[in-house]
Amino acid sequence: MAAPGKRRSATVTAVVMVAGSLAWVAGISMAGLEGARGFFGMGPLIADANLILEIFLVAGLTYGFLLARRGSIDAHQVNQTTWVILNIGLIALIMAGSMQDVKLAKAADLASWRAGVTWLHAAVGTLTALSGLWIVLQMNGVLPRGLHVAGWKNLMRATLAGYWATALLGFTTYYFWYVR
Repeated sequence: MAAPGKRRSATVTAVVMVAGSLAWVAGISMAGLEGARGFFGMGPLIADANLILEIFLVAGLTYGFLLARRGSIDAHQVNQTTWVILNIGLIALIMAGSMQDVKLAKAADLASWRAGVTWLHAAVGTLTALSGLWIVLQMNGVLPRGLHVAGWKNLMRATLAGYWATALLGFTTYYFWYVR
């Protein structure tokens, strides 16, 4: 167990990081700058901000995996909780709304690379986010005992793989929306 002061400091840092990131995204939206030219010059500002935060998210989750492997379970718990909460915020503030741009009238609409990759990204990302949330709720003692997953180390590994797959699909989505 980490010293209470260290855990409190890590938790405060995590809250500030998540709040700052989500405030940045919300600020872009509130200022009406979602469609402004992004950092990379290909997509809009909101897409580029999301891309940057998702890169940090996958790197942070991977670092959390390494923390667990080293036996730093308290640090792993704070780290993974932080990134999963940030991911849920990004889904709510950015990604969910962008799905209106690829509404499907019929299944054949998925044949379009733009729609197909976007919907695959959304499906894999949704399952991954739900799995990550489930793990975080269990890890933090919020999930009722009867809902705990017994082999949750395997679920954690699968979820990390899901985050990587979602990130790669996110890059692919960005490509089909803004580069191609």
